[in-house]
Amino acid sequence: MTKILIIEDDLELQDLMRFSFEHAGYSVYQAYNGKEGLERTKEILPDIIILDVLMPEMNGFEVIEELKKDPQVCLIPVIMLTSLSHTRDKLTGIKLGADEYLVKPVEPYELIFRVEQLLKNYYENVDDLTRLPRLVQFENKIKECLATGKHFKLIYIDLCNFKAYQLKFGFQQGDNVIRLFSSILRSAVKNYGDSKDSVYRLEADDFGIISFLDDTKALIGNITLLFEDLKYKIYDSETLNLGYYTYGIGSGVELKSDFLRLAVSIIDVSEGKYKHYAELITFAKELLATTREKCKQNFSNYTIYG
Repeated sequence: MTKILIIEDDLELQDLMRFSFEHAGYSVYQAYNGKEGLERTKEILPDIIILDVLMPEMNGFEVIEELKKDPQVCLIPVIMLTSLSHTRDKLTGIKLGADEYLVKPVEPYELIFRVEQLLKNYYENVDDLTRLPRLVQFENKIKECLATGKHFKLIYIDLCNFKAYQLKFGFQQGDNVIRLFSSILRSAVKNYGDSKDSVYRLEADDFGIISFLDDTKALIGNITLLFEDLKYKIYDSETLNLGYYTYGIGSGVELKSDFLRLAVSIIDVSEGKYKHYAELITFAKELLATTREKCKQNFSNYTIYG
């Protein structure tokens, strides 16, 4: 069931919205000030947030500013709901990352319609597990950059040994690793990337970054550092002490696997370097395949610059 979080200090309006959304089939969660709203967001990870502007503790502008700083929740769609009708207030909300800005009073049916449309438009374009844009958006952004002659870096990242990890620890834990790693990528790009950089989930254990940095060493270094710390969350102490684990593939056959590793390939795409999108993608996939092989041979994270 779709989860909606309503952050609103008007008790009467809260009850009206809760009743309307529950009647429409939503699972409704509530918070009555900005501070509580932030805590509830991180606790329940809602699919969408209805956020009032004028509230005690923290106002709505402050709340959305904090939400956009957190890689785990920064992509959740937000509808700001307020009695402030000034253009500058609306622009402030949009600039801070609000997806919709509605002025009170709003009819419940109109609000539900806006929520449905926003969810449809948003979740059609993102991966359900990570809430990152998908392969189609990745390819479209590359085509756009090539068409406009922008200088950019194309970064492919593969989690080596991921299939073995799933077989050993289960698919649910594998999903957890994917979520954690997507948060690492968001955090690294936010703190070390360009403001126009974007992260994508391409396939099961493959990710992509389109970066406009002149030098990506700090970005890749931070991703690698955070990834190294991740092993303390995803392996038990016995496995960490051994430095490897065994997993079954059926018929009583056991295989040995190294820990998860990062294979990273980076291509510097300058204006006119690639005449066609397919030429760039073909080279990128070949480079990533080489990087994967090097990663396996060296039993370590491996980065190749193309």
